Amino acid sequence: MPAAMELKDIPIASIEISPANARKVGVEHGLEELKRSIDNIGLQQPVVVHRKGDKYRLIVGQRRYLACKALGWETIPAIVRRVKNDTVASILSFSENIHRLDLGYGDKMRVAVELLGKLKSVGKVARELGVSPQTVRNYLGYAGVPEQIKAMVNQKKMSARTAMSIATSVADDRKAIRIAHTVQETPIGDPRRQIIETAKEHPDRSVPEIVKLAKKRKFKKITLNLTERLQQALEAACRDYAGEPTEIATEALERWLGDRGFLK
Repeated sequence: MPAAMELKDIPIASIEISPANARKVGVEHGLEELKRSIDNIGLQQPVVVHRKGDKYRLIVGQRRYLACKALGWETIPAIVRRVKNDTVASILSFSENIHRLDLGYGDKMRVAVELLGKLKSVGKVARELGVSPQTVRNYLGYAGVPEQIKAMVNQKKMSARTAMSIATSVADDRKAIRIAHTVQETPIGDPRRQIIETAKEHPDRSVPEIVKLAKKRKFKKITLNLTERLQQALEAACRDYAGEPTEIATEALERWLGDRGFLK
């Protein structure tokens, strides 16, 4: 184990949850099952902490820590890491969780926005987290939209939802801005969606080529019968994200299909 890390049993009473811990959502989910598992077969993976004065701050393993604490454990196996500050701790927490694929999307967004505020660059955030700049933009949401595109939103030339769709579809800022200028001159509805979808599927094509391809596309339309609960949720999402129902529904469907490996 590298010199910057040490494996040891530490008192649970000396641990506090770090504000840099990436996981904020769903902490209690499945905790009873985890307690039963640990009680039956023991802790299979140590938590990760760093020393802060006479205390230890938890970086990774919040649910394991809570389960062991609830079981009455006095000590817990922990990897003690040396970190310079909470920004580094946050990066470690994010990286540990994201590569286990169990960190909630809301937590990913929160950490990405926080790190962008500190590191000031999408590229730097991506390098620190070990993911692509496009993945960081997906997490950032509106915060990752280039300023020139945000200006179009402020001038009511496009919705915030459309701006986010462009920013998350086109990795290169200059190209994204050119696409945004093209989209703002296009009527709301299918033509805009066709341009954005074509840009996403053909990232290496020039803007004129994308527009030409988009004009040839035909979308297959389907009708969905929504329950009142889903309808209300979709309407709330449209208000909060300043988007059209088709935009929100398409994004939700894309994410579901992508997460399960159906969308290549």
